[in-house]
Amino acid sequence: MTESPNPSVRSRQVANQLRALREDKGLTGAEVAKQLGMSASKISRIETGHRMLSVDVVAALLGLYRVPERQRDQILDQVRKSAERGWWESQGLGLPELWKALIDFESRATRIQNYEPLVIPGLLQTDEYTGAIIKGINKAMTESELTNLVASRMARQAVLRRRDLQFLAVIDEGALRRPIAESGVMRRQLRQLVDSAERPNITLRVVPLQAGPYVGLRGPFIVMDFGEEPSLVHLEHQSVGLFLDEKEDIAAYRVALSNILNVALEPAESIELISALAGDHE
Repeated sequence: MTESPNPSVRSRQVANQLRALREDKGLTGAEVAKQLGMSASKISRIETGHRMLSVDVVAALLGLYRVPERQRDQILDQVRKSAERGWWESQGLGLPELWKALIDFESRATRIQNYEPLVIPGLLQTDEYTGAIIKGINKAMTESELTNLVASRMARQAVLRRRDLQFLAVIDEGALRRPIAESGVMRRQLRQLVDSAERPNITLRVVPLQAGPYVGLRGPFIVMDFGEEPSLVHLEHQSVGLFLDEKEDIAAYRVALSNILNVALEPAESIELISALAGDHE
């Protein structure tokens, strides 16, 4: 196992899982190291993604933590593929599984920049608005399934309470005008955006319809920056989510975001527009 100065997304996700499994067992890194004949610093580097992952070492850790066979196989499969850059994950019917990885990275990010051309960013959605979107996408969903998915989305928003996180939401005006639900739901959603913008760590920018064609029409994306980890870009389309971790890809999305901001309204103007649109639903 060698040093990994720029770990892949898979490696970082496995490292986080290993740390969580150890903590669930109430063990310290030093205790684990002693039982497996390793140094405590090695366990620390494994859990922070600073060492390349070995199937044998990870299997030993999973055995010590008594991880169920199915979960163990899934984690070891990630380890075998950890040298690959980027990370595809199909959500299928298990939508929360796709969100789980995103939530995990968001919880450690120091800055999140989210551009959305079609809907309100997930971190700023009301439960009513989220429910309307999910139900609209899958009309066959049961009320129990819908409730669970909405709860998952709402739990994700806890990250915004962190004072060390800066969140920028850039929204196309079309997303604000799209009648996702009945007028009362839309009014409350837009009012929540205005209220959210009053928090010191949240900035809202709106791209007006008058902007015409611009680079944001290519689709939504999230750029996440971390204190001591490489940045990531997250994309979501239909039933597939993608994390990008190549420097060239991240740089390209930073340029795209800069170009989008060049045609966006300033924060104060954006709030005025959102307030006006909320008033239209009175």
